[in-house]
Amino acid sequence: MGRHYLAIEQAYRDGTPTAWATSGTSVEMLYTFDVQPILPENAATISAAQKVSKKYIESAEDLGFSYDLCSYFKTNVGAMQNNAPIDLGGINPPTFMVAADVICDTHVKWFQVQSQRYKVPLYIIDVPHVTSNTTNKQKEYYQLYVEEQMLELRDWISEITKKEYNEEKSREVITNSYELSEYWIKIFELRKAIPCPVSTKDTFGGLFPLFTMPGLKEPIRVFKKMYQETQERVDNGIGALENEQYRLLFSGIPFWYNLKFFSILEQWGAIIVFEPYTYSFGKFLDPSMSKEYIINNPIKAMAKIMLSFWYIYDLETRVREFKRVIKEWKIDGLILHNNLSCRPNSCGLYDLKQRLMEEEGIPSIVIDSDMNDPRKMNEEILKNRLEVFMEILRKSEKR
Repeated sequence: MGRHYLAIEQAYRDGTPTAWATSGTSVEMLYTFDVQPILPENAATISAAQKVSKKYIESAEDLGFSYDLCSYFKTNVGAMQNNAPIDLGGINPPTFMVAADVICDTHVKWFQVQSQRYKVPLYIIDVPHVTSNTTNKQKEYYQLYVEEQMLELRDWISEITKKEYNEEKSREVITNSYELSEYWIKIFELRKAIPCPVSTKDTFGGLFPLFTMPGLKEPIRVFKKMYQETQERVDNGIGALENEQYRLLFSGIPFWYNLKFFSILEQWGAIIVFEPYTYSFGKFLDPSMSKEYIINNPIKAMAKIMLSFWYIYDLETRVREFKRVIKEWKIDGLILHNNLSCRPNSCGLYDLKQRLMEEEGIPSIVIDSDMNDPRKMNEEILKNRLEVFMEILRKSEKR
């Protein structure tokens, strides 16, 4: 990630094209044109980790943005308003912006606001969401609909950068992205082992190259080493937690300003072994996307990636996927983050909890907090609720 931010600074110095992109957009298309991607969400997490996101969020609210709006968005607005340095989450206006609503409708409004403030061209990709009554014919139409937008985006970037689209480069980029994601999914498969070899400390920290650097070779080498080390731990029966007793699933975006909070689970012998949020950025989750398919159809694959995120799933599909994960990863309990900044992460959580408790008998807890705004976390209340939850798990185990 240090290399990623050095590349951003180098691009600004050299005057080469840069682009802001929302997570869920096809960053691979940007690398195809040698455009340096910048993800404001990633920059916002740096602000939170450096304990300055609250300052930037309040600065954005002073400009009139609501207390209830996305804390990533407000961190970005405030960081730019305060001319924050890059190591505190500051980024410069780009050559152009690309946004998609695949994960969140706020992405579109966020980039509309910022593109107007800084007079930067913006391209928006509209991604349909799959509902319980979506037919296969409609899904085929969705694929074609997103493909058409990707082709239009290709021509739009070509016009801005004055560079021709290179099919061979596109194949190389999408292949690199596939290999990066492949190692990530392999690491998750190894987390099925008891004891679990990898904790959230590794996955929350290791996540970022998946959406900032897909298409490059360097992160593949890092993920390969991570995978090899994980395999060694499994082979030698080494767990991330010395005395593993409970295996948990954490659904939602973590609180970037207080990641150490998760370490309190260790006192009960509990470890998080699966997070849908980090898993979903494995991208190539649709089984029809083989390596041969993506090499022969790079733009089709970019469109299909955006249509296979967990975020566009309806409740029935989420319930089915959670049931699969509970069984395969041997989950004992669920922690569901009702993220006050993120409707897509929070919508349906109570329905999901109820269904899984009724149909799987799995103990679950919903906790209220925020991914980037520390004002919305009450650490004492969260600790008390987790203590009650762990007691429920303990009694459930005895039965």
